Amino acid sequence: MKKWLIWCLTVLAMVCLIPGIVLKAAAETTTVRCKNCGSVETREILGYRKYDSNSHRFYVAECQNCHNDGNVTYLKVHTGGTETPTCTTGKTCEKCGAEYGEKDPNNHDLVHHDAKAPSCTEIGWDAYDTCSRCDYTTRKELPALNHDLRQSVITAPTCTETGWAYVKCSRCDYFATPLLPALNHDLEQHAAQAPTCTEKGWNAYETCSRCDYTTYVELPAQHDLEQHAAQAPTCTEAGWDAYETCKNCNYTTRKELPAQHDLKQHAAKAATCTEKGWDAYETCSRLGCNYTTYQEIPALNHNLVRHDAQAATCTEKGWNAYETCSRCNYTTYQEIPALNHDLVHHEAKAPTCTEKGWNAYETCSRCDYTTYAELSALNHDYQAVTVEPTCETDGYTVFTCSRCKDSYTADPTDKLGHQFGAWSPNGTGSQSAGCLRQGCAHIGSTDCRKFTFRTAEGETLTFCPVCGQAENAAQLEKIEAATAWTISGSLSAEDVTARTNGEYLSVAFETAGSLTQPTGLVRLALPAGLLEGKTLVRIAPDGTQTELPFEAKNGKLIFTLDFANSELPVMLFRLVPQTTAL
Repeated sequence: MKKWLIWCLTVLAMVCLIPGIVLKAAAETTTVRCKNCGSVETREILGYRKYDSNSHRFYVAECQNCHNDGNVTYLKVHTGGTETPTCTTGKTCEKCGAEYGEKDPNNHDLVHHDAKAPSCTEIGWDAYDTCSRCDYTTRKELPALNHDLRQSVITAPTCTETGWAYVKCSRCDYFATPLLPALNHDLEQHAAQAPTCTEKGWNAYETCSRCDYTTYVELPAQHDLEQHAAQAPTCTEAGWDAYETCKNCNYTTRKELPAQHDLKQHAAKAATCTEKGWDAYETCSRLGCNYTTYQEIPALNHNLVRHDAQAATCTEKGWNAYETCSRCNYTTYQEIPALNHDLVHHEAKAPTCTEKGWNAYETCSRCDYTTYAELSALNHDYQAVTVEPTCETDGYTVFTCSRCKDSYTADPTDKLGHQFGAWSPNGTGSQSAGCLRQGCAHIGSTDCRKFTFRTAEGETLTFCPVCGQAENAAQLEKIEAATAWTISGSLSAEDVTARTNGEYLSVAFETAGSLTQPTGLVRLALPAGLLEGKTLVRIAPDGTQTELPFEAKNGKLIFTLDFANSELPVMLFRLVPQTTAL
């Protein structure tokens, strides 16, 4: 208790040292929830302190439950105060002594405004205050800066054309494109120079030092000409065209035309085996001039090539040995006509099944000419006779040729085996059944394979699932309309044998009286009337009985039999009346 009192006095002393803290003379309490343990309790308020113009904080003592959460602050709005507010002061809170509430309209209710920098075209100001109730302000304007222009020449002016510049402010996006006036020519004077026979001259002229402007006019050089008549050349003497000479210098346009023949072209002619020839040549067409470049080429004579003789055949012509010229069509060739065939007649032969034949034909005794045309062998015309298989003998087909009687046997088929009907007990532990195939009178016999099932407490049923003989129950008769097929696994034979005596139902699969073992799941379909008013219950070999579900479809009752884990090839069921308890 003393420690707690000392702690409270220490906290109180510390609170008194905090600026703005107001202590209450009398104890004041409030209800709060501990932020540490969550307990709700009434605590003493230790003091107040201003938070803002609307509320203050108050301090409470520590939690009496966990002794933590002491000196925690909570917010409350200002309260109390009766003094009249002014423009600069409001009411005084009776708890924390802070100023709050509305002020007198005679004093300024200041609103702060941010500074705005001046631009090139607009004024600015520093940060300032205004009163929300009057026109009081501390605003001081800053004058516009004007544009800080930077000029770039885009197109310089010339002597005769204006230019333009691009002016932009460095502080804002202002720009302009002022025109720059033309410069006019910067003229230079040049003296005149008279032309001569060979050199040009000019008058006095001006040029511009900045551009290609000029008043220069050229005075061409020219001769003081004298005309001279033309003179045509002859075959042996030179001539000239009309020409001019200068009286002041040795200038002349005289061009000599050399002496030359008035040539006429003559085409070449090649020499042949029998006629002379010449190369292309020229002659002069002027009377009295016998100029020529003609040169004769003598005849070539024949360039003979010898060819061997070829004898005539039955179908092709022949010739004797002869000569031809390699340059012309000269030849000593003489044709010998074809001899035609020396024919021999041959008789016809008819084809058989295995040997070819031919029609009557002719051959030539001198060459391989022939009219022989082969007739293919006819091949055998086999007619088929099929011998069908029986229960105990194989079948086959006999093929016999209709022309030559050749024959062979093919297409063997296995014997059918007996198709037994329902098996019946013989009373001696064996069973028999007759063959159902037409024309077969065979009676088959085989030993019964019997199975024993517990049917009730202390009772058993021993029966043969093939013939249906039961030792201590009525004969199980075959259900002819029973069918079966696999869902998974396999059936060694599809001959399902289902038998019933109205109380029991057996299901097995047999071939020729011998049982086969199915595997997997088997679907069994029985006539719908079989279970009328009854329930089908499966009997395990140990006597366990389980009701077998089924579905009815198209007048059939369809069951699923599970042979996946069955060691027996037969299943036994009871047909229990629905009113009888199992």
